[in-house]
Formats: sequence, structure tokens, C-alpha cells
Amino acid sequence: MFLILVPALLSGSADARTWNVRKDGTGDYTVIQDAVDRAAAGDTIRIGPGRFEEKRPFTSVPVKTAEKWTFDVFVAVTVSDLTIIGSGADQTIIGWPTTLGGGPDQPKIICTTPLVARLVVEDLAMENVFNGIYRTEGGTLEVRRCRTLGCLYGVTTWSEIETLIEDCHFQDIDYGVISFYPAQNLTISQCEFAACAAAFEHTASASVANCSFIRSPVGCQFASNSSGTIFGSTFSNQTNVGVVVATGSDIALASNEISGSPINLRVRSSSTVVGWDNLLHGGSFATISASNSDLQLHGCQIMHISGPTVKLEGYVSPPLRTLDLTNNFWGTDSASTIASWIFDYYDDVRINAKVQYEPFLGQPVATETTSWGDLKALWR
Repeated sequence: MFLILVPALLSGSADARTWNVRKDGTGDYTVIQDAVDRAAAGDTIRIGPGRFEEKRPFTSVPVKTAEKWTFDVFVAVTVSDLTIIGSGADQTIIGWPTTLGGGPDQPKIICTTPLVARLVVEDLAMENVFNGIYRTEGGTLEVRRCRTLGCLYGVTTWSEIETLIEDCHFQDIDYGVISFYPAQNLTISQCEFAACAAAFEHTASASVANCSFIRSPVGCQFASNSSGTIFGSTFSNQTNVGVVVATGSDIALASNEISGSPINLRVRSSSTVVGWDNLLHGGSFATISASNSDLQLHGCQIMHISGPTVKLEGYVSPPLRTLDLTNNFWGTDSASTIASWIFDYYDDVRINAKVQYEPFLGQPVATETTSWGDLKALWR
């Protein structure tokens, strides 16, 4: 049996072919789509340096009762297994030199159909169109060492199997990465998001690891019953919120640094966040804002700047709930000072939730109460 199988495997690997696209005519084709149209399952398209601006109308393959749609695409992938590799994100550029604006009817760079089981995209740039990569459900997506600039969306995925995005740069985009149901098993690692966000809608098991987010309205958002983790990432100077967890979502935060936003962490609408070893470096509105949700943070640095360190809202219905923020460092050894930085049931009895912050890291031996903050701390 072994002697029979080996030749078959070797024959299968020999069938795969590499197609070269070169603007100077030295490759197999000068237009990317021509090579893609010729490719078979398992083939690789290698693209040389230059800007590739050729686009063509593409009509989708409908899934079940979905309607067909037609729009312009620079690279329409219909073969079941394809790898596309550029010469580097600073060498191979697909798209236009300036943005034209417009809505969803504007071109997409790379688009798949549900019949595509696997797509790999590496070492190229996508610029100034509506969407960089558009991965429909039905297969996997792997994106490595790519740059997306000036689009509305960078990578959009519905993949219910797996999406992997590694070592990519997203800049001046509304959403660098965005996912929708039935997306799941999405991993984003070692990526940079400059003036853009990552957003997960109805997405199960989304992971953000060792990424950086800077200067966007929101850094990262989990919404609509999404779940996942954020690990080892930095969020700097978002204009609204660093991390949002909303509408029934459930995530874990570990070893992140969130700073420079009006709100560093916002948890709302029946969501759950557990976290440890995070640095939340204060916010002008609130370091942490929670509404009708569960929150547990331990071993974190939760720092105060100007707004409340923790601000609770909503929680309109009894019973009284407790948010567990014990064993954190608050930048002070005074329990009364921490109490004064927290806005909860003890400040407004219409809020049916309180923050449990004791014991806290660096807590001293108790002293006689002499201030309103001390008295408020005693009520807890």
C-alpha cells in the first residue's frame, strides 16, 4: 500500500504550478486576473513589482436563495485553492494611487466566492478602493505581511472555518478588519492599526494578539454576541474608546495596555469581560465604563486621570450586582481615595450595581475614618 500511495502523492504535488505576473512582460502574464483565470487548485500566483490597476466586472455565485451581485474587482478568485504572493508590500501594489470614495458598489481588490475553499494572500499592498480582501463564507483565509491603505474596509470575512491575519499594516481605513456571521476562528496577530479599528459582529472565537491600535475613534470592538480574547496589545489615543464589548459579547483581556482615550474600556448591554495583568491608564471621561454587564479584573493597574476611574450606568433592575475588581493596583494606597474615584450604587441608588475593589494591591493597614471618601468606603 505504501508503494502505491507515494507516487500518487508525488504526482499531486507536481501538478501544482506557479504563474508569474510581471508588468514588463517577462512573466506569464501582465494582468493578475489573467493568471488567476488560468490557475488550477493548488497553484500559486507570484506578482512582480509595480502598481496594478486593471479591474473587471465580477458576478457572485449565489448561496442558497441569495441574489447575485456584480461589481468591479481587481482580482476575482474562483479556483478552490489559490496562493497569491507579491514582491513585498512596498513593491507590489494593487489599486489606485488616490482614493475615489464612494459606496459598496466601488471596486474591491481581492474577492472570493463560497466555492473557494482556501485563499492565501502575502506580501502585497492594497490601496484606495472600497474593500481590500472580501472573503465570503465557505472557506479559509490567510493574510500575511500585507498593507492596506485608504480603503473603507481592509479585510472583510464571513469565514466560518478560519481566518488568519499576521504581520499586516492597516492605515486610514474605517475598519482594518471586520467580520460578520457566520465568521469564527479569526486570529489577528502582530498587526498595526493606524487610524482604523478591528470589529467583530456575531463572530465566535476571535483573537487579537500582540497588535497595536492608534488614533482611531475605537480601537477594537466585539459586538452582537461575539466572543474572543485580546492579548498583549496596545491601544493609544483613540478619540472615543479603546476597547468596546457590547450586546451580549464575552471576551478575555490579558496583558494589554490601553491609554489616552476618553474611555479606555467600555462594557455594555449584557456583555461579560474577564481580565488580568492589564494597564488601563486613565480616561478623561472614565477609565472603565460599564452598563448592565459583568466585569472581573484582577492583577491590573487601573489608573485615575480626571474622570471617574470606574463609572457604572444603567443596571436599572434589582437585585444589586457586584463587579469584581479586587486585587488590582489603583495608583494609591488609600481605600477612601479609590472609593471617591468610583461612581456606582453608593453615589446613585438607582444604579443597581457596585464595585468591589478590596482587597487591592498595596493596601495599607486601616486607619481612622476622617473624610467623606472614608465613609463612602465603609458602606461597601
